Amino acid sequence: MTINKDKLKFLEQTTLPRIMVYLLEKNKASRTDLVNNINGSQGAIYNALPILKNMKFIDEKTSNGFPRRKDVWLTDRGKAVAKSLADLIEFLSKNP
Repeated sequence: MTINKDKLKFLEQTTLPRIMVYLLEKNKASRTDLVNNINGSQGAIYNALPILKNMKFIDEKTSNGFPRRKDVWLTDRGKAVAKSLADLIEFLSKNP
């Protein structure tokens, strides 16, 4: 198996996997919910979202109601990656 090492840059930004695992657990979250529940700064989270969207891991939609909010959720592709991340986390927590 050949691994594209440029794709591993995804794991260098710790906020990205945190968002994905959180969304795997919650199914959907607003940007504010992510800021309040992810161990990362608002800037890091807001910078991560376009990266995740570009990688086709998340999708998002702005509500029309008041107050306006932007909801974020995992795509099928994102769910597969987030599940692998969650499995890795579980493995590492059992095998220090």
